[in-house]
Amino acid sequence: MTEQDTFVKSTTSDKRFRKELTTIDLLFLSLGGIIGSGWLFAAAGASMLAGPAAILSWIIGGLIVLVIALVYAELGGMIPRSGAIVRYGQYSHGGLAGFLFGWAYFLSAVSVPAIEAEGVITYAGTYVHGLVTSTGVLTAPGIVLAALLMLGFFFLNYFGIKVMGKTNTGMTWWKLIIPSATVALLLAVHFNISNFFLKTGFVTYGWSSVFEAISISGIVFSYLGFRQALDYGGEAKNPQRSVPIATVLSVIIGIALYTLLQVVFIGQVNWTAVGVAPGQWADLQGGVVTAPFATLASSAGMVFLAYFLFADAYVSPSGTLNVYLGTSQRTLYGLATLGYLGKSMSDVNAKTRVPILPLIASLIIGYIFFAPFPSWYKLVGFISSSTVFTYIVGGSALQVFRREASELKRPFKLKGASILSPIAFVGATLIVYWSGWPLVAYLVIAILLGLLVYLVFYAAGKSAINIFSGKHFKGGAWLLAYMGVITLLSYFGEKPYGGTGLIPFPWDFLVMIVVAIAFYYWSVYSGFKTDEITEIIETNMQYLPSEEVASGPAGKK
Repeated sequence: MTEQDTFVKSTTSDKRFRKELTTIDLLFLSLGGIIGSGWLFAAAGASMLAGPAAILSWIIGGLIVLVIALVYAELGGMIPRSGAIVRYGQYSHGGLAGFLFGWAYFLSAVSVPAIEAEGVITYAGTYVHGLVTSTGVLTAPGIVLAALLMLGFFFLNYFGIKVMGKTNTGMTWWKLIIPSATVALLLAVHFNISNFFLKTGFVTYGWSSVFEAISISGIVFSYLGFRQALDYGGEAKNPQRSVPIATVLSVIIGIALYTLLQVVFIGQVNWTAVGVAPGQWADLQGGVVTAPFATLASSAGMVFLAYFLFADAYVSPSGTLNVYLGTSQRTLYGLATLGYLGKSMSDVNAKTRVPILPLIASLIIGYIFFAPFPSWYKLVGFISSSTVFTYIVGGSALQVFRREASELKRPFKLKGASILSPIAFVGATLIVYWSGWPLVAYLVIAILLGLLVYLVFYAAGKSAINIFSGKHFKGGAWLLAYMGVITLLSYFGEKPYGGTGLIPFPWDFLVMIVVAIAFYYWSVYSGFKTDEITEIIETNMQYLPSEEVASGPAGKK
């Protein structure tokens, strides 16, 4: 298969999928990704890092993700594809950047089923002894049960998008009702407003902790489910309309729900019941770690709510596990259609219309994450930083496409994109930086290891693209430099982020912004009219009325 053959295939491959998903289905896929184990654990994790100021962490993190989502709403409406996010870097910057972003995105997606399974077993461990330790780490029996849970949802994805999509819609209704009811009930009963004004202060551990909580406590992890509408866009009935609506609306709903949940958590902590001195948020452990909202409901005398929360601990994470198994398989499928991983990874089952080999590979690789990250709190930081890393290219790609692919129709065209695009790039960079040292270094190493995977396929003659050839390397050289610089700045950055403190807060914050802006403009300059975009433009123009083709989409000769 030649490189050009692969490009043509990447523009037509989604025609083999069933077009079953409505706007509501896509919205609920994104909400199903957003409302998972994050709502059960992230409020506790953020409180332990930032105290009452964790509320600000949810708002700031949500606004950053909203800007990123707005950028991708235009991209998703313009070029709807299955495994969409993994393709945009390739379309705008060529093979090197495309593969590195795609591999990082796969790492983030394939690890989510493991963390959601850990979330289910962690809650179960509060009443089934031997599954989890007091610090939230799964034991060997707990890991076995988590693996079996993932296997069950493997078969649900195997039977096809219609079964999987409709199952997710039903589960997401439950996932919306239970946290919303939790907010209402806990606000009405024993809400302690004084917890926001203790002597330890509202910003208990300093402003750097507010930003750190965004990255590693589960805040960004919770919001990033918005990508599901993008990744399932190739299977939507009307993707140009549905993808932008579902993408943006899911983030707005998520910001409102999660901010309220954090307010409720802060106001419901009973210091006597949890055995911690008032205001010592970092010392919250035990049940507050393994079953946060169920523990608070019990201490407030709402035993019936605790039972519902334990039930939801199975539904919410399981629903997200279900969605992300599909996402990770579509990510591998997307990489294959771009020519990186060989034809077998892009084969679609004739009966179920899903790519089976990527689904099997996603399950097996997902199991591997149990070894280095045996608890929800240990894995959430890696997933958050690896996912946000892939979103760095969004703002840059949007500007490249406006320059190089102005002919393409944009059902949703982002106003103020010249301002919002660099903000999205800078925001994503800051979130990765806030993940801290050495997590940033681990992420960069994991991404670079993907090059070894590519080289194996390339040496075997399976990869159709030489990502180190002239145009591909030139389009992605900025990304290699970016990874090196952000790793160094993480090492020299603020001590609460794990760095040496050579660049203290807030100077590290300002340095990262300046560096990110410089790399943003380098990345926009490096983008070019790739063969894939040329093929997409030519394919789309074939279906325009003859007079519109003659005059152009703008109606001008």
